[in-house]
Amino acid sequence: MLTFAVFFGSLGLKAQTTDIKPPRNSILSSRQEIINEKKASPLPVIDESTVMWKKTVIREIDFRQKINQVFYYPINPTEDWRNFITVIYDGIMSGEITPYRVENNIDDMVTPLTLADFERENTKIGDPPVIWKDGEEVPNEIAFKDRMLNVLRLRIKEDWYFDKKLSQFLVRIIALGPIVVDDDGGLSQVCWIPYEDSRDVLAKAFAFNRNNAAQRLTYDEVLQKRIFDSYIVKEENVYDRYINSYAFNIDALYESERIKNEMFDFEQSLWEY
Repeated sequence: MLTFAVFFGSLGLKAQTTDIKPPRNSILSSRQEIINEKKASPLPVIDESTVMWKKTVIREIDFRQKINQVFYYPINPTEDWRNFITVIYDGIMSGEITPYRVENNIDDMVTPLTLADFERENTKIGDPPVIWKDGEEVPNEIAFKDRMLNVLRLRIKEDWYFDKKLSQFLVRIIALGPIVVDDDGGLSQVCWIPYEDSRDVLAKAFAFNRNNAAQRLTYDEVLQKRIFDSYIVKEENVYDRYINSYAFNIDALYESERIKNEMFDFEQSLWEY
């Protein structure tokens, strides 16, 4: 009888402990529970017949800038927050986001990548290139999952256009391109991500709001509201070349500012005061 009492008593204790709810870590409910059903707000339909001017530019966001650190942190995911590249990687692994190969000399999305192709193309050989494992030499391969902390930039391809019907100068993001900064300072773009197809994933991922933790921004809202700092690295041109192919250091920054100011001046010249 004593044995049965101890047995059933332990079962009751086990059942009791499993029913205990975890304590709340904030006065607000879990952000992820609230946002799971959230979807990206629809983008305006573009009537091509009313677009009287368009220019494609590519800009880069440097995660090391203070205003852009929201893309890089947290390094370790929490219940509510993941950094930007973890959100993208999880979306690719789940099949919700389709990555496209970075083609030579073009910035268009042409060739979709399977998960196997994506993992293979983004697995690099470390230094030293060969290590000992289980008594034999094997390649020192570093998978992209282990290189994600080295994604320190984000390339954005976008179209600026003037809609004569709306009388508005507007912008539409086309694609996103995470960039790995290697140990030697070299840049390696991981892939192209179609922005519109990835918005629902980004709209379900919170980004840290340094000004007000109760105002729950998502990565999609950060991009749509343009809460970031960036610089232009390319405008569409007859040579199809990036700025760093003909201007360097401070001259490249001046060229980036020239392109930005040129678009601003174009918009201002459309109006009479």
